[in-house]
Order: sequence, then C-alpha cells, then structure tokens
Amino acid sequence: MDLIKLLQREFDSKNLVIDSRNLVPYSVDESEAGPFFPQAALIAESPLEIENLLKLALEFNFPVTPRGLGSGKSGGSLPCEGGVVLALDKMQRILEIDEQSLLAIVEPGVITGNLHRAVEGEGLFYPPDPASLDECTIGGNVSENAGGPRAFHYGVTSHFVLGMEVVTMGGTRFNIGQKSVKGVSGLNLTGLLTGSEGTLGVFSRIMLKLLPKPADPGIIMVFFRDVHQAGTALTNILTSSLFPMSMELLDQTSLRNIQGVEGFTSPADAGGALICEFEGLGTNKDLKNRALAKFKESNPLHLQIALSKQECDQVWAARRNVSTKLKENHKHKISEDIALPRIVLPHALKLIDKIARENGLLKGCYGHAGDGNLHVNFLSDQPDPELAFSKAVQELFSTVIALGGTLSGEHGIGLSKKQYMPIEHDPNELAVMKAIKKAWDPWNLLNPGKIFP
Repeated sequence: MDLIKLLQREFDSKNLVIDSRNLVPYSVDESEAGPFFPQAALIAESPLEIENLLKLALEFNFPVTPRGLGSGKSGGSLPCEGGVVLALDKMQRILEIDEQSLLAIVEPGVITGNLHRAVEGEGLFYPPDPASLDECTIGGNVSENAGGPRAFHYGVTSHFVLGMEVVTMGGTRFNIGQKSVKGVSGLNLTGLLTGSEGTLGVFSRIMLKLLPKPADPGIIMVFFRDVHQAGTALTNILTSSLFPMSMELLDQTSLRNIQGVEGFTSPADAGGALICEFEGLGTNKDLKNRALAKFKESNPLHLQIALSKQECDQVWAARRNVSTKLKENHKHKISEDIALPRIVLPHALKLIDKIARENGLLKGCYGHAGDGNLHVNFLSDQPDPELAFSKAVQELFSTVIALGGTLSGEHGIGLSKKQYMPIEHDPNELAVMKAIKKAWDPWNLLNPGKIFP
C-alpha cells in the first residue's frame, strides 16, 4: 500500500501535508523528545474526516497520532511510530454556549484562552487555566487532563467535562456523557477518556461544564527568605479558613529569571514567593485583612497586592513566562511535572535541592503548590549534562513516589515518562490499564508507544 496515494485519493489535497519540510512542525512538541517524523499529516476540519481516517487506518494498518497545537510537554502528540498525524487544531468552532444550563459544546481545536473570553462575555466562567492557555487546545487539555493555577480551587479539566463525541479506531463515532451535572448510568467512560492521552479515541466534540463568573479576583504576592519558608507558609494557609482561587510557588531561580517580565520585580534577597489569588479581594475588606494577617504570621520579607485587572494580568504573564525564561537563560533544561501531598512540600523542596546539588545541576522549581503540583526544572550550562539529568530525574521520581506523590500532576505520561511507570504502579494495575487499551484499540494503532513501558 502506498499510504500517500491512499490519502490523496480519500482527502482534499489542501488538508494533507506530505512534504518533508512542512512535516517538521508535526515531528516535535514542547517536550525534549523527538523529532519523530510522520509519513503525512491530515488537517481535519470535520468529524467525518476523523471517522474516515480511522477507518482507513484499521483497513490498511497504519498508526494515527492525534495532535492539537503541540504544546504538550511529555511527547504525547509525537508520531513515534510514523504513520499519520491527525491535526485537530483547525476544528475550532464553539458550537454552543448554554447560559441557562451552564455548559458549552466545542470542537477539539478551540484554543483554551478563546473559550475563556467567549464564555466570560456571557457572564460565565471556565476555570481550567493551563500556563499555555493561549496556545493550547481544549482537545489537548482533555486528553492530558490539564490543570493550571486555579485547579487548586476548582479542580482540573476532568471536573468540567460532561461528555464528548468520540471516534474510535476503525471509524466508529458515538456520544458519551450527558448534559446533566449528575449522572451515574453505566460506567464512567467520560472519566476514562479524559486523561487517556489520545490512546483510546479521538474527540470530535466536547461538552464542558461552566460556572457563573466570580467576582473580580485580586492577588497577594508574598516574598520570603527562601522557598522552604514559602512552602511552610503555604501549608499554614491551607489549614486556615482562607481558600484562594490559586496558590502558586516560585523559588529563587524562577524569580530571578522573570525579573522585568511585564514589569515584574521582587526583592533582591527573596529566595521564594507565593502568588495567591482571591475572588473579590478588592471589594472584600475583611478577606483582605484576614489574608494579610495570616501571611504576616510567616514573617515574610515583603507583601505586594494587585487588585486591578491590568495589575493581575501582569503578574500572571510573568508567572506563565517562567518556563520560557529558564529555557532562554540556560543551555540545557529538562522539566518534570510532579504532584505531592501538600503536607510534605517543605520537606520535598529540600530534597529536590539536594538532588540538584549532588548531580552538579541548577534547579528552578515552581508551580501550582496549592494542590501539590510542582514543575521541577533541572538546569545546566555545561556542554554534556545528559547523564546528570538522567540520574537526577530517576532520583526525583523515586523520592516523589516515596513521599506519596505521582509522576505527573497535569502533563501526562506520553513518551517521555513511560519508562518510569513501574516506579509508581503495581504490575497488576499496569496490566489492567493495558487491558483497557487493548479493549478500545486491540491493533495498537491509535497513538501507539505512549504511557506504557
């Protein structure tokens, strides 16, 4: 079978990418893996095209790798076994916003930030807010069960997925889930597919729960002598009656690398910081006073308040630039996304320091510490740090699992973490996962090579 001729026969040429130079963007994502080149890419514009491609894939036995905008950090959208990349980023229609039922129905290529703005224009709110919200898609978010800063208060993407239209390998298309917020009829297939990283089915439409738009938030930034003091302050807040929308932690390296971004500044001697966002902070004087008093108990270096939308947007713009700036300012960077029980965060931060130091590496540690999700970046300006990186990552994951944590809080397993799955998961648990994959895709043609070692 000549795959290219087959695709040219079945699909409009304007939706096919077959030239090797034009396939370069489909060979990489935001992970350090790759490049992995597909034989072709199909830019889908309708559910029917998804259906037809998966029919052909089964009939002619070629792998298909679903892809949004390639913002993932675990290699989940990389065509590591060749075949065809199914690009879904052009399916970007918001099909319905139902203000009375508090739900939206969207195509998988809708950019998350665009959905935010669309529903907020209707007085509604879609909370999941990954750092790449202006360059990632809802389909990708659902595939990875993405989170973001506000996951601390509202939950991750899975808390907002009511259902979807899905296409399985072979081209069978059907709907799962329901418009009602509650529903326990049968097995929870919506929950199973959310976070399945494109290995079980391809989403062609997604139904999302919305909330009424909350009062305008404000931010309290709290700077400390070191990141461990920040971690202790965070646990103090968590055990208080205060409940922020988000609680972000940044270590000294992260703070230094975003100095000047959108006008962001921090005290020269700050070794760590918390960004705490509260609903209605500007209008609720009692809330503001209680929050400030609680933070002062931790003896911070400095407190800073942002109340206007412009001030808050500047803080978040700086925070979302941490990863980019770490990469720009160091020759080598590897980023790992872990999650831990919140009570162990101060101790875990000390152990992460030790791992970096003993392997001759720098580290930048930041993330959604309110729900225990940290992004640990090992950094080096040496010419060949691969061995040190590998050892540090192995030690990091072993430490995280020993502390009761998990390999990934929101970035998924994909290609880059699958070798570490046996550290966290019992062989019997892995066997059940593999059996589910085999039940949905017995031919292993849909996003093969991901998740399982």
